[in-house]
Amino acid sequence: MRAFVLGVVATTLAVLPAWGQELTPIKLAEGVYGITGPRGAINTGVVVGDRGVFVYSCQLAEYDQRLAAIRSVARGKPIRFVANGHYAWDDTGCNHMLAEQGAVVLGNPEFARLLRPYWAGRVEDDRKSGRVKKEYLEGKRVEMALPSVLFDQKLTLDLGSHVVELIVVGKAHTPDNTVAWLPREKVLFTNDVLFAELHPVADERSDLANWQRILKTLASWGPASVVPGHGRFVPGNGAKPLLELDRYWETLRQKVRAMKDGGKSLDEIKKGMVAEFTEFSTWGKGGRFEPAEAIQSGAELIYRELSKP
Repeated sequence: MRAFVLGVVATTLAVLPAWGQELTPIKLAEGVYGITGPRGAINTGVVVGDRGVFVYSCQLAEYDQRLAAIRSVARGKPIRFVANGHYAWDDTGCNHMLAEQGAVVLGNPEFARLLRPYWAGRVEDDRKSGRVKKEYLEGKRVEMALPSVLFDQKLTLDLGSHVVELIVVGKAHTPDNTVAWLPREKVLFTNDVLFAELHPVADERSDLANWQRILKTLASWGPASVVPGHGRFVPGNGAKPLLELDRYWETLRQKVRAMKDGGKSLDEIKKGMVAEFTEFSTWGKGGRFEPAEAIQSGAELIYRELSKP
């Protein structure tokens, strides 16, 4: 038990969005799938093992479609475990729904600490906006979404045919980032540690220097396929998107350093950086920030990191 815990088609394809076929499982290895979210957010990981199904990250707004996609590859097996990359609502919104079906929610203590005060406010936002079905929210409690099994650094799930390692990588996008790694298949689910071909969201919760170290470490594992939290992915994409995001941050870091060393103030750097930072102009919006806002927010964080004694 411990190890267990531990013609029409052509027309359709012609009008598919740039992200590919959204909310449809993409096979990454035998029994291992990624589900592309609308406009590349949030992407869901699914592992179908002999002993049940593991789900990583799930947005509530499309719960019915995501659940249908999971069941389409689950071969009748129950969802036994759910884990999250971090505490944000687009990642954790389905926790309580999957827990009602018998899934065990897994997470680290920092994740649980951040999710508890945050959850009720996001439920209320969705209730007022009408973005999700009322029955998804009525009578639900935060305890249903919180992890019932906590782990500090790493938890290994033995699904029989598959092994999933949940690894706390530390502070990057937020302080509680956890990835899911399948060492046999070399498939990596990153959640918001990775924005692929999208301007990443970084704010006062983030640690960009550590984020870069994490990206390099994950790339060194030699993944065959990587599923980002936001953005495109294809089977066999390897470590390239991890290294590209590291290059994004390093390029921004170098430009901020040069402008700072040249005597420019933070306001001057932020105002000038959008025009200066052109190498990634084809990247799209990765979250709540527009590209220009994302660049300026990242530049401010780097400026403050460089200003530390």
